[in-house]
Amino acid sequence: MVVGVTVTNGHRPTLRNSPLSTGQFRPSPVKRETPAGKPETLHSPITDGDAGVRRWQAVKAYFTLPSPLTEKAPGIDQIRAYADRAPWTSRHDGPVRFAGMAYARLVAIPYLTWSRIREWIVARPARLIVTALTVKFLSELPPADWAVEHVVKPGVAFALWLFL
Repeated sequence: MVVGVTVTNGHRPTLRNSPLSTGQFRPSPVKRETPAGKPETLHSPITDGDAGVRRWQAVKAYFTLPSPLTEKAPGIDQIRAYADRAPWTSRHDGPVRFAGMAYARLVAIPYLTWSRIREWIVARPARLIVTALTVKFLSELPPADWAVEHVVKPGVAFALWLFL
């Protein structure tokens, strides 16, 4: 017999119908007790550890490669806007922001544009065939032979000398 329990509607409380236990586990969010001070002023192994974990997760996310099958690539205008206004540096002017903007405009955007043109060409077989036939036709013309001998071959030789 349960002592001190009021029986309502003629039913005795059991483990399953007791108001204290429903027989199911309901997780509740853990609330941390904090003093009335600002959270930035709290220093404990718990709060400092959380900041370290958040910092590590941010660094890890920055260097994690995106999945090309599930994520859409950013547009050129988004890359330019990121270089101009994103919070990767605390200032909106100065040498660090200038270096990032110069890199975006001189390296990243031209390379991505060229890569996306090539991606567009190989995305459809008809585009690839038309492009290959056009290149083959243009290579048979006399100016193409001169360009290969005097521009392409020296450029390739210089690139090989420079990078190897």
